[in-house]
Amino acid sequence: MKMIKYYAVALLLSLGLVWAGRHGWLLIPSVWLSLSLFFILLAYTSNYPKIFRKSATGSIPLWIKILLLPYLAGAQLYNAIVRHNDKVPAIQQITPDLFLACRLFPTDIEMLEAEGVNAIVDVTAEFDGLNWSAEQEGLYYLNIPILDHYSPNETQIIHAINWIKAQHQLKNKVVIHCALGRGRSFFTLCAYLLASQPDLTVREVIEQIQSIRGTARLNKKQLKGLISINNHVIKHAPQELQLIVNPVSGSGKWYQYDNEIIGELTKEYQLNFHFTEKDTDVTNLASSLLEPRSNATTFVACGGDGTVTQVASAIKNTPHTLGIMPTGTANALAHVLLGFNSKVNPITEACEALLAHQTVNMDTMTCNEQTALLVVAVGLEERMIDHANREQKNRLGQLAYIKGFYNALIAHDKLDMTLCVDEQPPEHVECSSIAIANAAPFSTLLAQGGGPPDWQDGLLDITQLNYTDDTSERILSLAELVTNSISQSNSANMSVQHHKAKAVHLSSETEFQYSIDGEIESAKQLSIAVLPQSLSIICADT
Repeated sequence: MKMIKYYAVALLLSLGLVWAGRHGWLLIPSVWLSLSLFFILLAYTSNYPKIFRKSATGSIPLWIKILLLPYLAGAQLYNAIVRHNDKVPAIQQITPDLFLACRLFPTDIEMLEAEGVNAIVDVTAEFDGLNWSAEQEGLYYLNIPILDHYSPNETQIIHAINWIKAQHQLKNKVVIHCALGRGRSFFTLCAYLLASQPDLTVREVIEQIQSIRGTARLNKKQLKGLISINNHVIKHAPQELQLIVNPVSGSGKWYQYDNEIIGELTKEYQLNFHFTEKDTDVTNLASSLLEPRSNATTFVACGGDGTVTQVASAIKNTPHTLGIMPTGTANALAHVLLGFNSKVNPITEACEALLAHQTVNMDTMTCNEQTALLVVAVGLEERMIDHANREQKNRLGQLAYIKGFYNALIAHDKLDMTLCVDEQPPEHVECSSIAIANAAPFSTLLAQGGGPPDWQDGLLDITQLNYTDDTSERILSLAELVTNSISQSNSANMSVQHHKAKAVHLSSETEFQYSIDGEIESAKQLSIAVLPQSLSIICADT
């Protein structure tokens, strides 16, 4: 109320200047000042910090800066003067991994680095954050926009607590700052300490911090809010996500997007990180996390299709749920479950799906007792993947698959295989490609003989591309597969054959290579079977 009264009086005075200068040069600046104060008064009256339109990266749009320039300039000047004359240092260590600070500037980065601080919680609404500086220096950054003298609501404080816990799990030290390091940041730090040390009382936490930063204080409304939020946080523990992270997948995409991922998912979840290494058996890792958990848990596979499949292998036929964070190269299953937009904004779409947490049961399949979710293929599809080696994927991304497909198409080798579908008699086939699909995006053309495979129908989709020396016939067959993918219809070309089955047996007299969900293996025979509705998985909210 005090701030509202101050801004109301300031607005009345500025309107007086408008009246006094209505015929002179003072009119425009006084109108500008009045508009700025009017919107600030409106924000404080309605507790609407979004008026500053501060983004997740901490930047305020230019048009907001221009509109509110008189207020922002005054706030900047006041903040600079008070910080210069403050009795306490700008940044102070409260616990071994938590710091409290006033508004930070790029010039403070050197001090943060000296203290080993690499994560920032900015609880101001009215100041630009260290957005570009944070990214440049590799710092994690979270903005919780709060107006001066106000306190965060329950949603905001849970977000901040989850985010800080995630940073501590990653062994990062965190600094929390507001304008002067007295109110909003003090409130947030108190709430975090109470959540992480439930044996402490509100008074004990306040006194602990004030013994170090004597200027920190809460007004009566903030103190009442802290007590209320503390009771809520104690009674409502957030749901956990188990993130199994392949950090090298997709040329290290995890480290490109981890700040965004952590910032979004901590809105609802407490995150537990499990990083894989080169020799990690991902399925065993996921299995080891199942044992101590009696309640259903969500496991998020952060990587490519191979990582997703390995995690799925551990949790299929259990009450646990699989989520996908597509940080690989192709991300085919994410494309199926999250839709076309996942090709454009994969991280955003995946985070939205995880926050909505809409689950469905999907089929899986086994190939020689190995779990697969997408496609088992021999011929063109396998050779395309084989040609797109790790070095090429790191260098070219998804273009590596296009190059691999072109090389495979030019070589155009013939396969002599024996194919047995369900209980039917074995059949000798001469073909260029056989794809047995559970799920496949439209970009996986060689699995589209009957249109996009239905991953909930309890059947496998088998697309067989017969061998031909005629180049035009091969191109026609591929063109028809494109049409089938778009129109979701069956093939009418005799060079393309499509079947549905519950089980498929494929064999050859000599050992052959095949791809299983993007990984290359070899065998003389393949026994493939569908496992209907065997995996609970998160898909796009429809």
